[in-house]
Amino acid sequence: MKQVALVHGWGGSYAATWATDGWDTALHAAGFEPVGVNISGHGPEGGSHQPTDYADLAADLASKLPDGLHGAIGFSLGTKLLLELETRSPGANGRLVLGGIGDNLFAPEAAGPAIVAALRGATTDHPPQVEALLAYAQKSGSDPACLAAVLERPANPVLTEDRLGAAIAPILIFNSRDDALAQPDDRLRAALPYAEHQLIEGPGHVALTSDARFRDAAIAFLTN
Repeated sequence: MKQVALVHGWGGSYAATWATDGWDTALHAAGFEPVGVNISGHGPEGGSHQPTDYADLAADLASKLPDGLHGAIGFSLGTKLLLELETRSPGANGRLVLGGIGDNLFAPEAAGPAIVAALRGATTDHPPQVEALLAYAQKSGSDPACLAAVLERPANPVLTEDRLGAAIAPILIFNSRDDALAQPDDRLRAALPYAEHQLIEGPGHVALTSDARFRDAAIAFLTN
C-alpha cells in the first residue's frame, strides 16, 4: 500500500489535526496508508523547553519519515518543513500537498511573540488570529512550554526563491482565500511555477484541514 505522510501545523498533532478530521479514514478508503508524525515539541509526548533544541525541525521530521513515500500532506508549519526537505532531497517524499501556506513562507511567524506571551500567561486579551491558534494548540494536548520554545527557536526553515528552485516534486498548493496568515500566496506560486494551485472560499487558516474540499483535492492529487 502506498504510504502518505501527514504533517500538522504549529500547535497541532497528528491525532488532533488529521485523525480527528477523518483524513486517515479517507486515505485508507482511497488505497493509501497514512503515516502520522508529530513535529518535534508537539503532542502529548512533549519535548524540550529549550528553543535551541528546535534549531533544525526539518531534520527531526526527516528522521520520522519512512523511505519511499508516495507523497506527503502538510499544513502550515508542516508545509514549510516539507518544502525544506524537498530543497535538501528533491523528490524524496513523493507528491506534495501543501495547505495553509503562502507568502508567509518567506517571513518569520508574525504572531509568534503574541502567542508566546499568551502561552506563558503574560496576556489574557488576544486578537482573533492568536485566539484561534491557541485553541488549535489546546486540542493537541501539547505542553505549552514546548510550543513556546518551538516559536522561539533559531530561525528555521529559511526558504528563498533560489532554494525552492531545486524542487522537482509534483506539488499542489491549497489555500483558503480567507486565510489571513497564508494570503497572499503570489510570491510562493511564482517560486513554484509548475505547482498546481487551488484557492477556496471559507474556512480560513485553522479550519482548513476540516474542510472536505481540501481532503478531496489532496486525495485526487495523490491518486493522479
